[in-house]
Amino acid sequence: MSVGNEDSETDESEEEEIQTGSLVTQSLPHTFERDALSFEVDEFRLDGVELNDQGNLNESDQVLSLVGESGWDLLEVEGTVELQSDTIQEVFPPEEWEDSPGRLALVKTNRLAINRSREILSDAPIEAGTHPFEIQLDRDEYRGTVNLEPYLVRSDNRDPGPTNCASKAGSRLANGEPWVVRLDEPTDGGGLLMPIIEDFEDTDRLPDDNHIHHLSLDEPRNPQLYLNRGHPQVVNVLENEGATGGPPRLRDVLYDYIEHSVWTQLLIQTARDTDTDTGETKHSWQDDVLEIFIDDLYPELDEDMAAVQLATDVRSVEDLPALVQKIEQAVHQRYDIPQDTTKLIEEAIQNDN
Repeated sequence: MSVGNEDSETDESEEEEIQTGSLVTQSLPHTFERDALSFEVDEFRLDGVELNDQGNLNESDQVLSLVGESGWDLLEVEGTVELQSDTIQEVFPPEEWEDSPGRLALVKTNRLAINRSREILSDAPIEAGTHPFEIQLDRDEYRGTVNLEPYLVRSDNRDPGPTNCASKAGSRLANGEPWVVRLDEPTDGGGLLMPIIEDFEDTDRLPDDNHIHHLSLDEPRNPQLYLNRGHPQVVNVLENEGATGGPPRLRDVLYDYIEHSVWTQLLIQTARDTDTDTGETKHSWQDDVLEIFIDDLYPELDEDMAAVQLATDVRSVEDLPALVQKIEQAVHQRYDIPQDTTKLIEEAIQNDN
């Protein structure tokens, strides 16, 4: 068992092919138990001190608002996730009930900072019971609204059988009602990948009004993401802070589309700016980009050699097509567009019924 092991949500063995869970079971490839995990927060702490009068805590709606609270650096969240034996028997076939190949994870999603990571609470074989957690949110790394949501995920593959249980590693089997932490207003912009909302028609430095978003590299040391206020319905969806329902599902799909485009551009720019002899980058944000993706691009090389190879491949006419394919695959693993698109389709099917 591993407790408190934070990881990006792109671990190759777990998330290689994420299968979605469901609101509408007949549209899914496998059984998914929605809101089956009991997610309890016992304590919030700001810089090691209990909240007391700080923030606005609504335990019934599972929302903590820290909007307007300043002068803090670290939010600590401590609590438990409970997995019941009935849930294990619903999502695993009978032969796996005793040593169930599952992991329990707490996923942190912050759309405005384009940040998604997970904390592994319990590794395979998963057991029914109460699993404690303690996570941290660094104020400098998050903006807007952070969703905390527990998931039960299949940890290895099995041969398909007569049951409707998932067979692929990385399949999400169950979730819990999310907690929402509101840090500030979503329109307060700035910073790497923290969007600024502007009307693209009002300035010559942004593309025409047909664009929903634009990544500006005019200041190479500080790339800036812009959202087009000229499409108010789109912006309203992107600013939606809900966790369930049609608008949040559509928001997730739109952000997946934006994130996929942005990370691809940042990876290409990082490759161009990386030295072919030393593997050194020009700007500090490029080190962060390499840290996220370099192992997926060149798993057989150490980090320094992988950076050199990336810089070499992007300059090679022969190797560039293969590199573009690698980048596409690496980015797609990080942000699984089919998963969120399927959730949106499920919501639409349910609303039509």
